[in-house]
Amino acid sequence: MYSVDFEYDGKKLSDFGYIICSFEQSSGPNVKDKGSEISFITSPIQSGLRFLNGGTKYEECLTTTFQICKDPSFFDTNEMEVSAEDFRRLSRWLNRRKFLWFRASDWCDPEKARPWVRASFTLGRIDVGNVTYGIELEMVTDSPFAYGDEITKTFTFTSNSLTASFKDENDEIGEFFPALKITCGQSGDLTISNSKTGCECSVDNCITGEVIEFSGDTKIISTTSPTHDIANDFNYSFYSIGNTYSDRVNDMTVSIPCTVEMTYRPIYKDTL
Repeated sequence: MYSVDFEYDGKKLSDFGYIICSFEQSSGPNVKDKGSEISFITSPIQSGLRFLNGGTKYEECLTTTFQICKDPSFFDTNEMEVSAEDFRRLSRWLNRRKFLWFRASDWCDPEKARPWVRASFTLGRIDVGNVTYGIELEMVTDSPFAYGDEITKTFTFTSNSLTASFKDENDEIGEFFPALKITCGQSGDLTISNSKTGCECSVDNCITGEVIEFSGDTKIISTTSPTHDIANDFNYSFYSIGNTYSDRVNDMTVSIPCTVEMTYRPIYKDTL
């Protein structure tokens, strides 16, 4: 990971007066961390002359290890020691029992797009002559992928225009479940379908002004109408988007006028 700073849970490393560094000197090429490692489940045929693919899976989440120290542009030489209080303050921030959003950044190229991951850290002291001058961070994440910035697309459908096209930005090929916020512009039975994935998500007995929300991956549906028995009126086919290697275009079609706000974080097949 080539960076100077990072953001974690809405705070930056530089807010604490630290930078990413390296206490090890090496020569030669630098092999980056691997990402999105695929395991193939195979079965032999023809006495092992060939192996058939019986399935695939991702075995590992993204991980990496890097080091930090106090920023010498903010601290004098005699202030570079990481005290016990400093270590505990950073541990409180980084060593969490849940995964939180992380993204690295570089002061020299702040506009460069860097991927996001949900991460937690284990911290270790780096001592020189029995004095702690740095901290090694071992990062674990909850996914074999990184993610891009959150994408929100808003579609306004009228009685004369009930279909809209958009591009699926995921690097992973397949089907995904975005979060949706649907504001009904007319009473009736709502169906929202996608030509790419073949899904037909329907909710009967909607009323004008009702807001129906789908949570995305966690597949939770809710409504602002206290009288709508949505549990019985929903067909439990959640709306999905998708892509193939050669085609990312999706066509969203609805049955009644409404406004659909779609939100998702695209998968980036990138390393840390």
